[in-house]
Amino acid sequence: MVGGAYVVFAICCGLAGGIIGRIKGSSFFIWFVLCTALPPVLLAVLLYRFDTQEPDTTCPGCGKRVKFYEALCTRCGTELDPGYTEQPASVVESRPTT
Repeated sequence: MVGGAYVVFAICCGLAGGIIGRIKGSSFFIWFVLCTALPPVLLAVLLYRFDTQEPDTTCPGCGKRVKFYEALCTRCGTELDPGYTEQPASVVESRPTT
């Protein structure tokens, strides 16, 4: 049933794209094919996440795995050290200007 709903959605996208393409003076068929084929590609791009490749660490309070960019543990509320290092202001200011 879910696949049928997706097919109807893809055909509706294709029809809308084809009609708009034809109104603009282009080929209905080309825009129909493009707009029917693009939803799965766009869904794949939107749904694919890079969370598994991001570095993480453990919370010192409860042991939960948290990402480096998180400032607070969502389980126990422990404030976490940032996982990145910023340059001190003195280093930034002492750069020679060219």
